[in-house]
Amino acid sequence: MLKLLRHTFLSASILTLAGCGVGDPTVPSGDGDVDVQGSCALDERYLSLGAAAKDGIPAIDEPFWVAADDSLELSYLSDADRVVGFLVQGQPYAVPINILWYHEIVNASFTTSLGPLDLAVTHCPLTGTSIVFDRAAVGGAEFGVSGILYQSNLVMYDRRTEESLWPQMIGASRCGPASGTELLLHRSIEMRWDGWVSLYPDTEVLAVPGGNRGGYDTNPYAGYDAPYAEYTFSMPPLDGRLPPKARVLGVHSGGGLTWVFPFSELGARGDFAALDRSFGAPATASVVLWDKQRAAAAAYRSEVGGLVLSFRATADGIYDVETGSRWTVDGLAVEGSLAGERLEPAGRSYVSFWGVWAAFFTFPQIWGQRGPG
Repeated sequence: MLKLLRHTFLSASILTLAGCGVGDPTVPSGDGDVDVQGSCALDERYLSLGAAAKDGIPAIDEPFWVAADDSLELSYLSDADRVVGFLVQGQPYAVPINILWYHEIVNASFTTSLGPLDLAVTHCPLTGTSIVFDRAAVGGAEFGVSGILYQSNLVMYDRRTEESLWPQMIGASRCGPASGTELLLHRSIEMRWDGWVSLYPDTEVLAVPGGNRGGYDTNPYAGYDAPYAEYTFSMPPLDGRLPPKARVLGVHSGGGLTWVFPFSELGARGDFAALDRSFGAPATASVVLWDKQRAAAAAYRSEVGGLVLSFRATADGIYDVETGSRWTVDGLAVEGSLAGERLEPAGRSYVSFWGVWAAFFTFPQIWGQRGPG
């Protein structure tokens, strides 16, 4: 099958592939192929097929939301479990990683004062990446799990008449008629469930599909994220500066240079950290925030209302020097004269495993290291 795959890409004909994934006794396996017309810009050496066919990992297309205090619906969810948190016009939402282990994509639509907002909440367990995309670039079309991996990363397909392929970490189509089209990121952060609900007690939470909570307290990838665990699927030669599965915050802010901030190093700074940085070309004042209790990190631009802030971390939180306002790891000022203000994300940044970040982005700079080694 892989020989056919390579031939297909080189000949730029119809791409017909079977998919990847893990099985779940609570959901049926998919069948069928992904049919992509046209050329593909991905290196076929690092394309892999897994155990399930197209939609064998079924995306959730009709999400149902429940309150954070719904103890029955959320009985499978523990304090330390992780969620993808995001806001829609001030209303917080949380999608548990427990659900995304088995579904990987949630197609969610919202009505806002600016019109419809169509999002794809995505998680790839094999690369440790959680990213929320705005689906406007595909006209609001839903995304599904293709069953294909690129450098171990989830490859999505758009559900249009002529399908295209979208590696999650690239955030753009690289195969098919939409090739070159980029998806905008919708602001989000991944953290512990108890950390998110303490920030947003009025959050709405994704309910398990069909109300069947059985199995969602079991991680089918247990042990896969150990720092020195091997990658299961085809990868380029690994960059040995960090353990392959070291969890890092990666920041891609343009100019061809990316930075990573290892969780291990951030955690060594204490309960909180605030690292004033400059990212991008031209350089833009930015800050990386860390919250150890919530196990969360994120990168933001430091400017608020024309005022460029600098930050400091203390034993009880993160503060800006200029006004003394206190900030949370999701970029919200909660005390002081700037209370209610939000920092804007710095570039395209998200958490991933080190090995895949280094595979997707050429020679990233590691905070705390100088040069190769």
